[in-house]
Amino acid sequence: MQPKDARDRIQRLAKAFGQLPQVLAVVLAGSRAVATSDLSSDFDLYVYAVCEVPIEFRRTLLGENAEIDNHFWEPGDEWSDPYTGAQIDIMYRSPEWIEEQLNRVLSRHEAALGYTTCFWYNVVHSEALFDPRGWYQELQTRGRVAYPEGLRHAIVMKNWPVLRRNHSSYRNQIEVALNRGDIVSVQHRVTAFLTSFFDIWFALERKPHPGEKRLLSHLPEPWVSLVRALAEASPGTLLTHIDALVDCVDAKLIEEGIFAASGRIEHAAAWVSDLERACDFYWRWFGATIGPKYVSTARPFSSCFLTLSSGARLELMNTPGEAKNGPHRGFVGFARCGRPSSRCHARSWSDYSSRSQDNGRRILRGGSE
Repeated sequence: MQPKDARDRIQRLAKAFGQLPQVLAVVLAGSRAVATSDLSSDFDLYVYAVCEVPIEFRRTLLGENAEIDNHFWEPGDEWSDPYTGAQIDIMYRSPEWIEEQLNRVLSRHEAALGYTTCFWYNVVHSEALFDPRGWYQELQTRGRVAYPEGLRHAIVMKNWPVLRRNHSSYRNQIEVALNRGDIVSVQHRVTAFLTSFFDIWFALERKPHPGEKRLLSHLPEPWVSLVRALAEASPGTLLTHIDALVDCVDAKLIEEGIFAASGRIEHAAAWVSDLERACDFYWRWFGATIGPKYVSTARPFSSCFLTLSSGARLELMNTPGEAKNGPHRGFVGFARCGRPSSRCHARSWSDYSSRSQDNGRRILRGGSE
């Protein structure tokens, strides 16, 4: 008797797998389980078994035209049903493996670079077609919990620095690739950038990550426009669009209370008597990245922007006689901004002051207003 439709075929496959003693559950997941499918969507069937399902059994069940025992991603079989035309992807998992995936995020709060909570989403948004012992139902119950705040914070702290903050951030890697005209590397790093962005987004929204498809449908405006503009940007505007998106992420992190605005360095400027020596100081003690030196052609003025590991920028400025005669000669200050509208304050750091004085630098004044 031929199947009446694709759903009937899926039910028959679940029943056939369920006759094996090692099979604990058979589950339908993916877009077909959450009503977001389209005509091109396949059926994702997960077979949870305590030991391997024999390949000969699978070949007999699916026929010679099926791709049996693929190991490119998860172990599985792929098959096009000749009667219904349904594309069916069958994946084989061990119960211990999926339980560990939930432990990783819900108990230990371990983050990854992208897709941290996809398996959690997969479990919660799925339909058990065969579950005689209630094991999968218990697994789903365990997954239907409030989003752990520890996991939320861990995902942000794993993925946010690599957007733009770190020396090896995706933004910096993209800039290097653009400068060398390496379009393949640019594409690869932009994809990785967006992967981490969406992991942050779903964490901030306290929602498990749904996977790599239809992600724009989960964003409100203006976020959709920001991501679309980045994805469609020309090489000449790509970095601008990346910065625009990360600026909005930073603002949202402050709004959500993940980052305290009062503790984040935004911008500072200081007059120095020896520009090169001051740049060397911040490079040596703070790991600052030194930008190109600017020399004015209209007046005796030069400056240099330094980028600290926090992402904040510091401008060191020199005009002959300015720092030497000014009230802050030899003063090394650290600027800390409060909310975006507040002014900056000078702040001394006792550990750095001690180290500086040990190395022959005199600290004239410290503290904050």
